[in-house]
Amino acid sequence: MHMLTVRINDFLLARLLREGSDLQDINHPEGRRKVAYLEAWISIIGNLVLALLKFIFGIILNSIALLADAVHTASDVLTSFMVLLGFKLSSIPPDEKHPYGHGRIEFIATLIIALMLIGVGIKFGLESFARLRTHIVVEGSLGIALFMVLAGLLKELMSRISIDLGNRIKAPALLADAWHHRTDALASILVAVAILASKYGYYKVDAVLGLVVSVLIIYTGIEIFIDASSKIIGESNAEDVAKISNLACSVEGVVAAHDINVHNYGGNKAISLHIEVEDNLSMEMAHDVAHEVENLINKNMYASTTVHVDKVKKK
Repeated sequence: MHMLTVRINDFLLARLLREGSDLQDINHPEGRRKVAYLEAWISIIGNLVLALLKFIFGIILNSIALLADAVHTASDVLTSFMVLLGFKLSSIPPDEKHPYGHGRIEFIATLIIALMLIGVGIKFGLESFARLRTHIVVEGSLGIALFMVLAGLLKELMSRISIDLGNRIKAPALLADAWHHRTDALASILVAVAILASKYGYYKVDAVLGLVVSVLIIYTGIEIFIDASSKIIGESNAEDVAKISNLACSVEGVVAAHDINVHNYGGNKAISLHIEVEDNLSMEMAHDVAHEVENLINKNMYASTTVHVDKVKKK
């Protein structure tokens, strides 16, 4: 399924960025925003179509389980709208109060989606615990069970598409949305398992599995919440620091780079660093070197960079 996911996303991104661009342009703030919108609309359309199919089959097969799952699937649209809203608001230009822009609204959107995911996990756990106590028999035909498995596989594919796109643009909001798809996929599979298990007298199988899955969902939601909170607070990214150092030192005249600070604003970054140059360079030449370092980092990191020059004695 991984190769299928990559091929689907490569095809969609090639069409999305077809105007004289290549797939690397997704790192640009505008390209990154387009990718987020793409993921959100795939999720919204996919959820609505799947919810409609579940509702139709629920009516035809007279299945309460399918009708209830249709409502669950339709509710996932809310998280995808949160992705759209978060990236839309984060694109608001800088102003007097927010000179570096509003990019961190993206992280706030991730926090909200994470809280929604934790809520889903708690609800899932309570429902599973209730089933465990009351010995509820899940009724349904093999046809319904098969349809739920297929629906679960489709939702898992949507989850993997969101995860792949989220990893490509390093957007935690998309990863959080992916987990909402995965919870729906797991719920669908559990309904199918419950139907089959109930036919053979194993009425508690879905309840036990549901409790395990709910713990996984809550744990994942907490991890996403902590990760987004850390980004808002201003965590240090060793990968970014190493890349900036390598870029700076690749410029002729730079001896070393240190005191590298990166402030992450979603699609944009504010970077400051010190470079060391030999003390025999004139002030004008040192300024030119610093300017070249700034341009190189800005181009590769989509950032606003400030470089301070330190002169060191030639060894």
